[in-house]
Amino acid sequence: MYCPKCRDIYLKRRRVEESMVDLDYCPQCMGVWFDNRELQYLLPTAVEQLKMPRNAVRLKILCPKCDKPLYAFHYPDTTVTIEVCKKCMGLWLDCAEFQQIRIEREHTACEEPEENGSKTFLARVIEILRMGFEKDENNWLL
Repeated sequence: MYCPKCRDIYLKRRRVEESMVDLDYCPQCMGVWFDNRELQYLLPTAVEQLKMPRNAVRLKILCPKCDKPLYAFHYPDTTVTIEVCKKCMGLWLDCAEFQQIRIEREHTACEEPEENGSKTFLARVIEILRMGFEKDENNWLL
C-alpha cells in the first residue's frame, strides 16, 4: 500500500503484539492508516462514532487499501480534519492531525471511561499507538 499523501512511498507495517493490531504508517510523513477491522478491534463502536457526515468533502487523494477517493471531515468535537474511505471505512491520520486531536481533546472525556466503562475511540487509539511506537527512536507520537 502507498501513502495517500506522499503517493510514492510504501506504507510500513508494525505489529503491536499487545493488541494484535498491525499499524500501517508512512516512514516519510508519519501518517497512520487504520483498516476498518483495526478500528473495530480498537473499539467496536468506532465506525459508528466516526460516521461520515453528509457534508464530507471528496478529496483527490486515494485510499491506500482500495484506491477509492478519501473523504474529509472534522473529527468529532475538534477542528481537526481527518480522511476516511467511504468504501472500506479505513481512516488516515496525519501525524500532525493525531497530535492536534490529542491537544484539543486533552482535557475532555476522551481520557475518561465512558458510562459503560469502555474507553472512547481516541483514548484507545492513543493507547495502541503508544504501545506500537514508544520504543521508536523518533518518538514521533509521544
